[in-house]
Amino acid sequence: MIAILIALLLPAVQQAREAARRSQCKNNLKQLGLALHNYESTHRVFPPGGLGYPYVWSAHAHLLPFVDQANLQNQFNYDVPPLNAFNSGGFDATQVGNNDAAARVRLPLMACPSDKDAVPGSDYAGISYPACAGSGLNGSATTDDGSISNADGVIFSQSQIRFRDVTDGTSNTVAFGEQLMGDGQNTAPPTGNYRFRVVELSAGTQTTPAVCTAAAAPAWSGQRGAKWVNGHLADTMYNHWYGPNSSNPDCQNGYHNYALVSARSAHVGGVHVTLVDGSCRFVGENINTDLWRALATRAGGEVIGEY
Repeated sequence: MIAILIALLLPAVQQAREAARRSQCKNNLKQLGLALHNYESTHRVFPPGGLGYPYVWSAHAHLLPFVDQANLQNQFNYDVPPLNAFNSGGFDATQVGNNDAAARVRLPLMACPSDKDAVPGSDYAGISYPACAGSGLNGSATTDDGSISNADGVIFSQSQIRFRDVTDGTSNTVAFGEQLMGDGQNTAPPTGNYRFRVVELSAGTQTTPAVCTAAAAPAWSGQRGAKWVNGHLADTMYNHWYGPNSSNPDCQNGYHNYALVSARSAHVGGVHVTLVDGSCRFVGENINTDLWRALATRAGGEVIGEY
């Protein structure tokens, strides 16, 4: 009898726990939305997704004072690279090393409770909430290559976007979404586990869908979302070329300056997004693809319907 009662109650308990985790996830994204507004109010511009190699500081690293983490920000020296891996020897090793150590601090705000808080095998703190770089089209609006520096969203490499630039409307434009942190497996084929890995192409390759799907025996990276301080696609940025929880594997090149990276979550049926107006919505994974891409652009002129 006790076993039967447990069997009946366990699903309800699990559902209640997931509902609480989902609510906390939504609250985390709302806090990032509020931080984005406060940053813009102070600096009159949204934080960039990165400042160009080797100063690849993420937007999240710039938002620290606005999420009650000013003390952590004070441990960083933004005049040198954020990680040891980006120091080619031209910077003070101690200063970069201090940055590298601070990048290992795990912040509950950066991790969805339904996911993990770090990529397995990584000493760095991971992130569940990447900034939306755009639709996946580059600035010419003709090539779906996932450019990190010529994007049509609000946060991308060396971006300097202001509220006035978001002519599609702040309630019609996504600022942050969700991603699943990788599984840490870098060489094994996906074998049905593509949700946690990224196709890794050679350095400099443009990641068009045709190139990504044509890759013969591709290399795989399990490092998605591994470093919240790192301003790279597949770490702290994503785009909307593929829909939420897409069955298409994410794809990036070796320089991480081109990538097609979907929004993904551990929640059933879709993902949370934070809009530029600061609101947070749950978007179903069956959303129309054109509408999903339109939500990523700041000035695409699209008409946004119900979703």
